[in-house]
Amino acid sequence: MMKRNIKYMVMAAFAAMLMMSAVSCDDADELPPMNDGYATEFILPDPEDLTAADREVIQELQDEYNADISSN
Repeated sequence: MMKRNIKYMVMAAFAAMLMMSAVSCDDADELPPMNDGYATEFILPDPEDLTAADREVIQELQDEYNADISSN
């Protein structure tokens, strides 16, 4: 009797998996539609010039880095 119940449970599980896989394979539209010309219309932003204060901060960081490297 136990083998018969296990057999029906396995068959029911297989049928349930088969039905779930058949229903889940509908038209999956997960991505938004592609726009024409998306790769050619991107414009890079104009670069910004550094100010004197920015250059000074960068120079201080470079000097500190070079001082730490030379001490090793």
